Amino acid sequence: MEIQQLRHLLAAIDTKNLLRASEKTFISQSGLSRSLKNLEHRLGVPMLIRGPKGVEPTIYGLTVMRRAKVILNEVARSIEEVKALEQGRIGEVTFGITQNYDTYLVPPILAALHAENPDLKVTVIADGFVELLARVKSEAIDFGFGLIGPIHYSDGVTIEPLRAHRSRVFASSSHPLAQQDTVSNADLAHVQWAMLNSESVQRGFWLFFESRGMAMPVQTLRSNSIALIRQMVIDTDALTILPQEVVQQELDAGRLVAISCDTPVEKTNMGLFFRKDGLLTPQAELVAKHFREATNAAE
Repeated sequence: MEIQQLRHLLAAIDTKNLLRASEKTFISQSGLSRSLKNLEHRLGVPMLIRGPKGVEPTIYGLTVMRRAKVILNEVARSIEEVKALEQGRIGEVTFGITQNYDTYLVPPILAALHAENPDLKVTVIADGFVELLARVKSEAIDFGFGLIGPIHYSDGVTIEPLRAHRSRVFASSSHPLAQQDTVSNADLAHVQWAMLNSESVQRGFWLFFESRGMAMPVQTLRSNSIALIRQMVIDTDALTILPQEVVQQELDAGRLVAISCDTPVEKTNMGLFFRKDGLLTPQAELVAKHFREATNAAE
C-alpha cells in the first residue's frame, strides 16, 4: 500500500463521493479511481461499494481506514519532527486533558514548560475521557491526562495511574443545607445538582444513589465547563461535586461552602494514558515527566 492510496481511500469514505474526494486530494477523478482500484487489486478485496447515499466502505475498507488514520497521523508527525530538528527547534507536542483540569494543575504545568523550554509548541485538547481515548488510539495526540474512566483490555491503551483525586460537595452560602451540621444521603437525593458531564463522574454519581436504593437526583445542569457549574451553584440552590482547588477562591470569599456529608464520586483516579506499544517523542516524554512531577507534588 502507498501513502497516497490511503489518503485517497479516506477522502472517498469521508466525502462519500469520488468527485469530491478527488477535489479534496487534488487529483483527477480518473486518477483517484485508478488509485483505489490498484489498492483493491493489491489487497485482493473491495474497499468501496456504491450505495444509495454514494460510495460506502466495505468491511475491508473500514478495517484499512482505521489503520490508515494511524499511519497518516504518524507520517505527519514524523515530518514535523524532522522539520523541527532541521530548524533547531525542540518541536511540538499535542496532548489531551479531561475538561476538569483546564482550570487548575495543567496551567502551572504549561507555565513551567514554557519557562524551561520557550521554543516548545504545545497543543492541548480538552475533551471527555472516552473521546481522548479515541484520539490516543488514532495517534491524533501524543498522550492523554486526566480522570481515568473504565477501559477494556482490547482498547489498545496503556494507563499509568498517578494518584487518587478527591472531591467534595459544595453549595452556595445561602443554601438551606449549608446551615446544617450534617447532611444525610436522603437530603442529597432531594436537591438539585449541577454536575460534570464526564462518563466516569456520571456513572459514579448514579451508583452512589442506586446502591442505597434511592432515585437519581435531578441534575439541572450537566456541563463540561467547571466555570459554568461553579457560577450555577453560586447563583442557585444546586449542589455540585468538585475538587476544592477549583473553588478555593469562592470558598475564601464566602460565596461557596463545603457541605458536611458523604460525597458521591469522592475518589477518582487521575493519570496518563498512551497508545499501547506506541512511542513518545523526546518532547512528549518531557511534557509527560512534568505531569508526573506535578501530581506527585500535589499529594
